[in-house]
Amino acid sequence: MGFLNALFGREKEEKLTVEHEQAEKTVYFPLGEFHFVDAANCVPPEFGYEGEIEWFETADADDPYERMLGVYIDRDTVDSQGADLCYRRLEEYAADKRGTERTVKQAAAEYFLNERSDLFFDKRPNDAAELADGFELRYISIYRNGDTVFSLEQYSSLAIEGDVYVTFRADGSVEFRYTEG
Repeated sequence: MGFLNALFGREKEEKLTVEHEQAEKTVYFPLGEFHFVDAANCVPPEFGYEGEIEWFETADADDPYERMLGVYIDRDTVDSQGADLCYRRLEEYAADKRGTERTVKQAAAEYFLNERSDLFFDKRPNDAAELADGFELRYISIYRNGDTVFSLEQYSSLAIEGDVYVTFRADGSVEFRYTEG
């Protein structure tokens, strides 16, 4: 019996240690709780914090998941565990949610209308505002190098698979990424 108690006791101790380590990898900011991620397979690799913040102001306010936006914030430096720099940029975006969303959707809409109009299924929208209404902001990734990537789900008439990624680079340039359908 002493052997079994020792065995089960050790398992419980190991489980507590894992939970404790996970708690140490969680940061709390006014906008929400963020958990450390080690995702070397992402492009670019992500070693920072992931969480959700309240974002969308929808008519269906009863469904809290419909109001949430996924967020990744990079660590301040490779050697630190802090994420204050990227978090402050997130606060700036969140302070003007409608403006942020409008800017990102407008950039994507203008790109597809002007650069990739060949990707429309049937009817081309009348203007960028009409096309922008077909996008929904789903995720923001903020990197310490100054880049911010916005992931847009599209409900428009574009022949693409998955999300549209709009990257605002630190140098002021904007890049677009998506998979053609």
